[in-house]
Amino acid sequence: MGKGGESVDTQQTSSVLEDERFLPFKQDNFNVAEFTSRVLTGSHTTAQAQSEQLRDGVRVLEAELSSEVITRNKDLLGNVRRVLDVENSLQDLGLSVESLQSAVRRIRAEIVTPYELVKTKTRQLRNLHGTVDLLRHLIHRLKLAQKLRQQLAAPPGSIDLAKAAKLITDIRAVDQEVDLTGIDAVAADDTFLSQASTAVRAQAEEALVDGMESLSQAKVGSALQVFFNLEELSQAVSSLTSKYIHDLEKAVKAALDARHLGATTGVSVGLLGGPSAGRTVGSPGAGANTSWQDKLWQALKEVADQLQTSATAVWHLQRVVAKKKDPLSHVCFLDVLVKPEDMLLTQKFWSDAVKVLTDAFAAVSKPGKGVPVRDTLVSGYPKLAHLLEGMYERLATETTMKGVLPAVVPEQLQQLLGAAAPFQAAYLAGCLSRMSDAVMAAFPGGARSLPSPADVQKCIGIMHEELKVAGSSKQLATMIAATVGKAMLLLAEKAEYMAATGPDVRAVAAGTPANPAQLRNIALCSQLQEVHRSLSSLLPRLPQTASPALQNALDAIQATAIECVAPIFKAAMEALEDRVLRMHSLNLRDQPGSGGGDAGAATATGPGSKRVSSDGGQGAKGVGMVNTSGYVNEAANLIASFRSEFLSKFVPVPSPNVASCVSTLVERMACRLLIFFVRHASLVRPLGQVGKLQIAKDMAELQLCVGLNLFPLEQLGLPYRVMKAFRALLFQDTPGILSSPLLKELPASITLHHLFSRLPASVQAPHERSSLSPAQYSLWLDQHSMQEVLDSVSAALDAAGPVADPAASEVVAIMRALCTGLPL
Repeated sequence: MGKGGESVDTQQTSSVLEDERFLPFKQDNFNVAEFTSRVLTGSHTTAQAQSEQLRDGVRVLEAELSSEVITRNKDLLGNVRRVLDVENSLQDLGLSVESLQSAVRRIRAEIVTPYELVKTKTRQLRNLHGTVDLLRHLIHRLKLAQKLRQQLAAPPGSIDLAKAAKLITDIRAVDQEVDLTGIDAVAADDTFLSQASTAVRAQAEEALVDGMESLSQAKVGSALQVFFNLEELSQAVSSLTSKYIHDLEKAVKAALDARHLGATTGVSVGLLGGPSAGRTVGSPGAGANTSWQDKLWQALKEVADQLQTSATAVWHLQRVVAKKKDPLSHVCFLDVLVKPEDMLLTQKFWSDAVKVLTDAFAAVSKPGKGVPVRDTLVSGYPKLAHLLEGMYERLATETTMKGVLPAVVPEQLQQLLGAAAPFQAAYLAGCLSRMSDAVMAAFPGGARSLPSPADVQKCIGIMHEELKVAGSSKQLATMIAATVGKAMLLLAEKAEYMAATGPDVRAVAAGTPANPAQLRNIALCSQLQEVHRSLSSLLPRLPQTASPALQNALDAIQATAIECVAPIFKAAMEALEDRVLRMHSLNLRDQPGSGGGDAGAATATGPGSKRVSSDGGQGAKGVGMVNTSGYVNEAANLIASFRSEFLSKFVPVPSPNVASCVSTLVERMACRLLIFFVRHASLVRPLGQVGKLQIAKDMAELQLCVGLNLFPLEQLGLPYRVMKAFRALLFQDTPGILSSPLLKELPASITLHHLFSRLPASVQAPHERSSLSPAQYSLWLDQHSMQEVLDSVSAALDAAGPVADPAASEVVAIMRALCTGLPL
């Protein structure tokens, strides 16, 4: 067929295949019966017509297949040839395989006999080697056993236990390497080896115990070498330390057993404390009670000594194992006993020993168990603490050697004392209760009457006794000091509630005696001062660790004492400051006709007048008579009245020779008054020569009054030097100010404020620029730093601008230099 015919057939074939009637034939699960039934029932044509259609389709498909075969004839023939070639190759391969299998069968038949022969010979050789090896081990074991017999047959003093132990270990190693079960020669030595091992171990244990008791490094090292050779070093050391712990536990339980104490003293110790209430007539009484308590303390002392001895022995053991090495393997014994993450021998022993003590004390402290023993240990806890701490100190001293770790470290003392924590807590609670009762009896609080001197001394005495109990024990002293500190804080709190308050406390006036509220606070302050003084005297005798706890409580008592009388001193100081502020109402400028200059002076006569020179001295040329200002006289009267009506009521009277909080208040009051006077004297402007003389006169009177009634001037330090320096500055000429040594004594603010008095009124001072009164400015100075004051002065000078007067310009230059701290 041509291409056109082929195309038509292809289209016809495609139409047949795509006809929905023939689609079911393409399905994999085609069912003839089902298809026939569906066609016959669902079609409107006859079966013959349906058959004819199907035959037409079949003819079309056959034609297409025939055409396809003809078209691909060459390809089909080529494939047939290739299939024939493959079949020929497979036949050749089958022949080769059969030949190979035949060769394998022939080779197998040839090597089976030699293989079986080799297998048999190999088995024989292996058995021979096993027999030889067994004989070798057996001979070696017999030789070792013979050497062991010879070693143990030596006289007792010449037996080398280490060598014998090594032989026993070597025999064990032989037994582990080879199974010698069933050999008569081996079985005959088993009993001997068992006895030898037991004997060597027993002698090594005896030597180790002897070396530990005598603290002999040679004996301990030799015994440890035996156990190392036996490969039982860890077990031996563990057994030894466990024995120490067991003995300690047994001793502690016996020491704290009330029945045991009663049996040893012949007294029945009752469950409610002391000897039993049911003792017969003639039975021991108070003396017997003392006897079993003495027995208790003696037993505890023996326990402490045993703990010290055991700890020393373990430390000695650790020292030996740290140096001892096996001569063959060079292994350090300490590395065998202690792994890197494990505790040292002394640390583990101490931990176990403390646990034993903790458990024993805890058992006694439980309610209903060992009440008399518990009560004795609670009341005598300081004795128990001294016992434990003394044992620790002796142990630390004995085991402190250069290049060797001590048996104990400071942290372990806390662990030891912590074992008796139940008794410690109960004792400190009782201690606090006793002191609190004394405090509440002496200082009940509220508006009740103040305690009598006897009550105060009783309270102080109880605190003294509690502190003295601690003795030289640092730990106990620290704990008791903290407890005493709590009682002192309670005292300060109750005393604070007993202090009078209200306006009456602040009523201070010249010539007016102290009112009852003020007298109450003064008396209360005196009592608190006595408590502070008496307990402060104990501080040097207490360990340094105890001082801080007590010092805080002493500070609280001192603060309460100051708080009681602080309103009185504050009121007096405010009254004095009010009088000093009156200097600003005086006219201290030069009056016309006064002469001016250095020669001008104010002349006045009358009581209190004094001849003062213009340079601050007396009796020089240009001298006038100046009276003391009225405000200074009032201040002097107030100070004298304050001394007689208030300060004299304190016990003791405030004095620089007797340290007290009141003396401190008086010193502060004197310092404040002098500095306050100098501050406001420096603010006075305008200030003429007469004014300078007047201020110098007032300063001298004020110094005299302060020195006589408040505090010696020489002991005031800086405030007194400031006043003296300011008095000299008043008469210092302007050019010499910067080079004057007075600047070292005077604060820069005082000097700068005074120099404003040498400037014209157009240059305003900082408080004048801010429209503040001298009193307000003084308060501002109290609340701000020196740098802020210098900045305000510098701002005032900048605001004033340049001045025309050469003298004023020189003053401004000096002031700027003082503000910046730079030389002129």
